[in-house]
Amino acid sequence: MNGTSSRVAFRSAFLLGLVVGPITLLLLVAAIDLGASVSGWGYVVGACFTSAGLLSMPWRRRRGLTRVGLSLLLLVASARLLFASGHGMDTLHLPGEGQRLVNRLVSERDGTLVAAHLLVLSGQLPRSDSRDFLPALQDGFDRVDAAEGAFATPAVATWLGLQSSESFDAIVIPPEDDKATDVAFVALHGYAGNFAVYCWQFARAARAISAVTVCPSVGPKGDWWSRQGEETLERTLEWLAERGIRRVYLAGLSNGGVGASVLAKRVSHPELELRGLVLVSGTSPRASPPRIPMLLVQGRRDSMMPAHLMRAYARQAGSLATYFEVNSGHFAFLDRYKESEQAIASWLLERERVARAPRAAVTGSPKTTTPRSL
Repeated sequence: MNGTSSRVAFRSAFLLGLVVGPITLLLLVAAIDLGASVSGWGYVVGACFTSAGLLSMPWRRRRGLTRVGLSLLLLVASARLLFASGHGMDTLHLPGEGQRLVNRLVSERDGTLVAAHLLVLSGQLPRSDSRDFLPALQDGFDRVDAAEGAFATPAVATWLGLQSSESFDAIVIPPEDDKATDVAFVALHGYAGNFAVYCWQFARAARAISAVTVCPSVGPKGDWWSRQGEETLERTLEWLAERGIRRVYLAGLSNGGVGASVLAKRVSHPELELRGLVLVSGTSPRASPPRIPMLLVQGRRDSMMPAHLMRAYARQAGSLATYFEVNSGHFAFLDRYKESEQAIASWLLERERVARAPRAAVTGSPKTTTPRSL
């Protein structure tokens, strides 16, 4: 490379450093403030070395800093590709059973906490709902990380636009001890995509009845009521039926709850019995309740899905509905996770018990339960 070409290359590197440097600085601040994962810190440190190397390139001949930074970035990415598999939680590429390696590259904790922080700072979440959101989300990741270690997240493929009804990711969490089961708990995610932290919480409740938990993915909008959402659920049920599942509970969180309330009457499979519906912080006020037992978990201070809408839906369903309300906002499933998980687990156990008993006619008003301590 001659002198002129070298000067052009060095200046180009410097300009690139001017772009990458501020981004790296912001990521460093976020890593310190939000508590990044081990791999997240590896990416940030690698980016710092790379940025420093690019910015200093016009005034030196050696490029050691840049090489060290890029090598560290490559090392972290390779480690995640090899080891981000979880201890019991799998992210499968359905309707087959392969995996998208891209879903292993980034820790769900890092990307989600940064995005959530930006949503709160930009005012896109109502203050009444976002007050406890970030601490609760961080605590949720602390719990799932301790249980699962490094794991793949379908949120990466979702934001890359790779989810479709013919090719989508699903989080699959088996019952404890991998027990054989013929019952599944299918949970539909909300706005922003499919996150393992929510699916893992659903699975903790579903293990009360030894169910396999499956959380399929649609686009970032969580628009399960769309044609893509309907077909994705249909293919998920087909996949379950092929694996010996005979009983299904359908659940939804936020937009997923809206979708589940619509699709419960629209989607079915001849080999599967829909045993019940679990709606958490979301339902469609325009959908008539299906004639199956249902549990509604709702935050009293929710301004994104007001409690009066969930109460009205419960009244419409009559005695088929069990309504459970906690003193929280829209993110009750996170900041009141113990009460929410216990309510779902208890309801599932009761449904399985009732299903084995002789059936009786059901009429009347919805049942309302209240946690002992709020």
